[in-house]
Amino acid sequence: MRKRILLVIVAIALLACALGALVACESYKASSVIEGGEKDAVVQSNGGLVVKQGGYLYFVNGYSGYLTSQGKDNWFGNVVKGAIVRAKYQADGSLSDYVVVVPKSVMASSENVGFSIYGEYIYYVSPSADEDRSGSVQTDTLQFLRTKLDGTGTQLILSIDNTSVKYKYTPTALFIYDNSDSKLYAKDLTKKRFKKKDLGTCVAEEVSSVYFPKNESYDPEKGVTAADYVFYTKSSKASYEYSNTLYVVSPDGKVNKEVIGENTYADAKYNVSLVSSVVEDEKVTIYYTKTSYVGTSSSGTVVGTYAYRFQDAEFSFAAANEKKLTTKSLSTVFPLGYEAGVVVYGSDQNTVLYQNDEKVTTFGALKMNTLVAVRDGYFYYVNGDNKILRFAMDDSANACFAYGTSESVMTSFTGVEYFDGYLYMIVDDEYDYVYRLKLDTISATDPDASALERIGILSAADEEKMKKAEEESEE
Repeated sequence: MRKRILLVIVAIALLACALGALVACESYKASSVIEGGEKDAVVQSNGGLVVKQGGYLYFVNGYSGYLTSQGKDNWFGNVVKGAIVRAKYQADGSLSDYVVVVPKSVMASSENVGFSIYGEYIYYVSPSADEDRSGSVQTDTLQFLRTKLDGTGTQLILSIDNTSVKYKYTPTALFIYDNSDSKLYAKDLTKKRFKKKDLGTCVAEEVSSVYFPKNESYDPEKGVTAADYVFYTKSSKASYEYSNTLYVVSPDGKVNKEVIGENTYADAKYNVSLVSSVVEDEKVTIYYTKTSYVGTSSSGTVVGTYAYRFQDAEFSFAAANEKKLTTKSLSTVFPLGYEAGVVVYGSDQNTVLYQNDEKVTTFGALKMNTLVAVRDGYFYYVNGDNKILRFAMDDSANACFAYGTSESVMTSFTGVEYFDGYLYMIVDDEYDYVYRLKLDTISATDPDASALERIGILSAADEEKMKKAEEESEE
C-alpha cells in the first residue's frame, strides 16, 4: 500500500510539472562535478561580494537583474551572470581558471549581506524561480540555499514569502528575524535535510530590534566563535518606560542571556541602540548609543555613543569598562577597531574620527557618500556620482580619483568591498560585471596609472554583444 501511495504522489508531481502548475520543476542536480575547493581551509571575507577559502576566490559574477519575468532564467544551471564563480588565487593576487560553481542568481538584500562559505558548503540567497498558474514569477519569495564546493548537493534550506527579512548565516545555524511577528529564529544547518517552510527554533519573542555582527573569517578547527552570536533588544513592558534590554544569543540557542538591562547602571535605566560592531582576534566590540528618559516623558536625552569590547563568548558586561566616544548620537558609523575608534561620515557632514575617551579628529571639509575602506593612511570612498576616490588621512593632499576612467560603481546591490589589497565592485554599465582595483597602483598625480580590471566569466549573450560592439567601433 505504501509503495502505491508513493507512486501516486510521484505521478501527481509529474503531472503538475507538465501542466506548469504552481510548483516550478527546477532541478538542483549538477550536470558535472567541479574539481577543486578546500573545505578544510580557513575562510576570509565571508558575507560579502567576494570570499576566499584556501587558494580559491569565490565571487558573485555580476548583476543580472535577478527578479526576471521568466522564472527559468534563474533555474539552477541556467545562470552565468549573477552566479557564484570560483578562481584560483595566486600569491601575487592574480586570478586564473574561472569556473561557475553555483549556476543560480545570488541576491543580497543589502550591501552588507552577501554569501558565505563554511566547510564544504556555500550559503546564499536567491529570488524564487517558481511561477503561479498565470506564469508570473513569485518575486516576493526569498530562497535560502546551500551548494557544495564541487557544485553538487544543492539544498533549499528555507523558502519565505518576504524579501525584507533580516538574516545571518553562521557555521551551524541560519538566523532569521521578521519584524512583522517580532520573533528571532535560528534554523539548524547541521541537519542533512530541511523543511523549506520551517523557520527553525524561536530563540526570542517580543524582539524590538536585532543586530548581526559581521564575522568575515571562519576556521574549521575553531568552529563557532563569539562573532557568530546575535544581539537583540526587548522594549520595557511598562507602558510608561522607554528603556530596553540588550540580549545576546548563540547559534544553537544554548547561550541566551541579558547583556545590558535595567540593573546594569547604578544611575539610571537606558535605551540602548546598537549602531555598529567590529571583530578583532575573535573578540567582538559593539558601538551603541544610550538614551535616558525622565519620568513618563517620551522625549529622551542622548547621553552619548559608547564602545564595549567583549573578551570572549561569555559576553560579560561591566559598566565601568565601557568607553565613551562622544556625547552625540552617531550614525553612518564605520568601525576601525576598538583602539582606533569609529569614523562618522556623510554627504552632508564632515568626516570625523571618534576614539575612546572622547578623542576627536576632524578631516577638514571632507564629505563622503559611502566609506568603503581605510587602509595605510587613506580613506577610500564613493562620491555622489558613484566614483571611487582616495583621501590622505593626514590631510597631506587633496582627494583624488582612484582610477582614470569614467565608470561608476553599483552601490544598491553589494557595494564596494576591500580584500587583500584590492577593491572589488560591480561596475554600473550596460553589462554589470565585477571589477577590481589594486590600491597600490593609485596615483594622486596620474589618474591613468591605475585601471579597473574585469574578472569573471561573460555570459554568451554579453560576449556576443561585446564582440559586435567592438566590430562596429572598428568600422
